[in-house]
This record gives sequence, C-alpha cells and structure tokens, in this order.
Amino acid sequence: MADADRIASAELGIPLELLMENASHQIAVAARLLLAGVAGKKIVALVGSGNNGGDALGALRHLLGWGATVGARLAGPADRLRPLARRQFDILARCGVALEAAMDADLLIDGLLGYSVAGPPRDAVSDLIRAANATRLPILAVDLPSGMHPDTGEPLGVTIRAALTVTLALPKRGLMTTRSRALVGELLLADIGIPPQAFDRIGIETRGLFESGDLVRIIR
Repeated sequence: MADADRIASAELGIPLELLMENASHQIAVAARLLLAGVAGKKIVALVGSGNNGGDALGALRHLLGWGATVGARLAGPADRLRPLARRQFDILARCGVALEAAMDADLLIDGLLGYSVAGPPRDAVSDLIRAANATRLPILAVDLPSGMHPDTGEPLGVTIRAALTVTLALPKRGLMTTRSRALVGELLLADIGIPPQAFDRIGIETRGLFESGDLVRIIR
C-alpha cells in the first residue's frame, strides 16, 4: 500500500491531498450508514499526527455539513501534526469545531495510527485507545484499528475494538485473519481514487474491484 500511495502521487501525479479528501468523504459516508443518519448526532474523532488523523479530521468536516455535532481529541499538540493533517485541523478550527472534545458521543472515529505502525501504542495514543474502548461506544476505525499489526492482525499492545473498519484502497492483510475479527468488526473497503495503473506496477490487479460501488462490504 505504501508503494501504491507513492506511485499514485510521485509517478502519476495525484496529489496526496486529493487522496485524503476522497478517504475523508468515504469515512463520513460510512459513519452515516453506521448511524442510519448523522443529523443531530455527536461524532468525535481521535486524531494521531499522521495521515490517518487527517482522514478523520476531514471526515468531521463532511459530517458537520450533514448536520452532526463534531469534535476531536488530539494525541499530541497541533503543531506536531503532519502538514496535510494540520491543514484539516486548521479548517475545523476556523469552523469553530471543539478540538478538545469529551468522549461523550454517538460515534468515535479512530484516526490514531495507520498501516505504517511499527510498535505498540505509547503515551497519549495508548491512553486514548484505553479511554475509547472503556466508553463502549461504537468506534469506526480508519484503515485499521489502531494498535493492530497491519500484516498479521495481532494486537501490538492496547488496541481499538472497532464496530466498523473502513480500509482504504486495498484490505490490509491483517484485517482478514481470524485472530483480528474481534478488533475489526464489520469491514468495508473504500475506493479513494488510486487508479489500477498504480497497482499494476506492484503486480496487483484491481480492475473491477469497485464496479458495484465505491464502498464494498468485505466482512459483515
């Protein structure tokens, strides 16, 4: 997936910001499906410093426009967000969104860690995972539940227990293992606009993957 992202942006010229916008919209659509509508609902995103955090923040903007009350909890200072995530943060700040929201909500969006995770969650990230799980609220995980190894499905430490996981572009191998089922919940695969030519270069055939829709149920 890292190679596909690089090829799409560096070789095919698709801006990463565009891919993030596509991912954000798909996450928001999935949240609306999970809640059977978001008007009048409260949705809080848990935000790491990377692009998963940016995806979650971008989803809040769409949900705000659809009538939800939204807020975010950051795992660190805003000035440590990567540039694309910081841009999403700044937009929400200008919209007056609560960016230190309490976790009393109808839905939590897990945007803490992505597929490049290298070890167990630590410090504020692990604290937010524990707090989110303790709420027993439904959690929508962006790409994969934070704390889960993307290849094996093993928990690396404390790990989000999602009601729904929206994985982006391709399902990560760990999501498909039996041992990950209690962490992943329902699994949807989202089209974020990476063309088949990017995957051709790494030997993966994706033509027809989204011919029936841009959110595909993989595991119910």
